[in-house]
Amino acid sequence: MNWLNRRTICAVAVVAVLLALVLGTGAGLFDGVPLLNPAAAGAIELLALAALVGSWARRDQRWLSRTLPLLWGSALVLTVAAVVTLRVTGTIRDRYPPIFAAWFALAVAAIAGVPFALSRPGLVRRIAAVSAVPLTLAGGLLVLDQVYAVWPNVGDLLGHTRALGGGALDRALRAPPPAVREQGLLGVYDMPATISHFQHRPGYVYLPPAYFTADRPNLPVIVVLAGVPGWTSQWPQAGKAVTTAAGYAADHHGVAPVLVFVDQNGGTYRDTECVDGPLGNAETFLTVDIPAFVTATLHIPHHATTWAVVGFSEGGTCAADLVLRHPGIFRHLVDLGGESRPTLHGPRSTLLTLFDGSAAAERAHDPVYLLATRRYDQVSAWFAAGADDPRGIVAAHQLAQAAAAAGATSHEFTGDGGHNWQFAGTAFAQVLPQLAQDLGIH
Repeated sequence: MNWLNRRTICAVAVVAVLLALVLGTGAGLFDGVPLLNPAAAGAIELLALAALVGSWARRDQRWLSRTLPLLWGSALVLTVAAVVTLRVTGTIRDRYPPIFAAWFALAVAAIAGVPFALSRPGLVRRIAAVSAVPLTLAGGLLVLDQVYAVWPNVGDLLGHTRALGGGALDRALRAPPPAVREQGLLGVYDMPATISHFQHRPGYVYLPPAYFTADRPNLPVIVVLAGVPGWTSQWPQAGKAVTTAAGYAADHHGVAPVLVFVDQNGGTYRDTECVDGPLGNAETFLTVDIPAFVTATLHIPHHATTWAVVGFSEGGTCAADLVLRHPGIFRHLVDLGGESRPTLHGPRSTLLTLFDGSAAAERAHDPVYLLATRRYDQVSAWFAAGADDPRGIVAAHQLAQAAAAAGATSHEFTGDGGHNWQFAGTAFAQVLPQLAQDLGIH
């Protein structure tokens, strides 16, 4: 009975601790905990492997010769099937390290091994098997995060942007508190697709301190686009765009560009390449509805010379295409890690999925063709890629040379990192001072 009581007390304590952790995490108590910590990630990955090996440790000959190999074989088959499916469907088009597939297999093996461990005696082995599931999932997530830097902190993983919305945003706009007047404001907006009727997710807007002054200047506007897979909070969080803009504002008496973070895809894995086509009227949304939203809701006038598009990955391809096709709406572009032209997984898929089979429409959205057939003397263009992104470097060089030949003020550089958010965030910080000058801030 005493043992039962102690065991019950321990179980209740464990549940209470887990519940407190869940509630605290949901409340944002751990939002600032960094996830891009190689030492911590390595420790969790080692714990995951130790728990997994510990859950398999037994002397049963049938287990070692038949069950365990069958378990691993099933995990490998499921992993191969997942990799093939992602490639065939075009959900993942970029190359990724083989270690991603290895951690997927480990997680599958951990989940599949739990019933076998729980059906056999051995308390330590049961604990190891149950612990291996969250640990392998966390280990795989951290491995992915170390490569792409998608979630710098726990709060980013949970989607805690600390952006204002609804009534709180309305009140802050009507009567800005001191913190807003000093640092600016990040607000959530569902930008209406009045003309395009494009299905999209809500976006964000960063308003610098100067926006809240009585003699508000005509602030420039930067439309900011993420890639695929992607969501609108990636640039404020992983790309540190708001932090970068706020730092710039602090050095320029509160003046900085307004950043408009827009959803050009309508889904995490959808890829419109910012064109009007079978996937929706993304181009019209960006070139008609977004300027209308900025002028009507934010009361910022539209002048092509003070409007820019910045994008990473697919967003970078969009930035080049949008400015080159619509220099009367946007006059400045920053293409970070984009392709040389709108591309899906194969020429045929690109032609049919993006352009409904129209070769003329595809050519009209090809930046290389546009730069070869038009002049862009009043356009400024930035093309960059990470040092570990050879395909991006080739595309950036090709477009930078073509832009210079077409009369644009063309900039090209290679940044630190690969095709990831560490590169994108650092590159944006490098570009912003000159871009802001091009947009009219002195």
